Amino acid sequence: MSEPFVLQGSGDQRWLVHPPQDPYGDGYVYTVATELHALGMAASTVAKIDGIYAPLETTLSGFVERLAADWEGWSGTRTWASMERELVIDARHDGRAHVSLSVTLRAPGPDLHGTAWSARAVFVLEAGEELTGFAGDLTHFLRT
Repeated sequence: MSEPFVLQGSGDQRWLVHPPQDPYGDGYVYTVATELHALGMAASTVAKIDGIYAPLETTLSGFVERLAADWEGWSGTRTWASMERELVIDARHDGRAHVSLSVTLRAPGPDLHGTAWSARAVFVLEAGEELTGFAGDLTHFLRT
């Protein structure tokens, strides 16, 4: 089994993405097990993401590649979410040199009563080389 992709933050903070699986064998929908660890908190979920036939702009790879391409900055928050919002990433540029990636994990399945758990951690990346490296590494990981 392949090693997970890891985004290491400060201290013990990390986001892990395990290799994509194709549960239906058709390439349209993949699942990824994902974990967050920060300040003694640990959370994990399985997210449904677009497969190989999806337009690049809707995929997690496309999202992080656009962030890296716009390393000089953007206004507001950019958001990407998995198909059922088990994994949500918000990105904000500080207008100077850093991008904050907020990674939120949620319990899989519908939350009909608003009682499902969620966990969130924020990772700060340098807007140039560090963001570009992150985007390239994650994109390569998701496509292999």
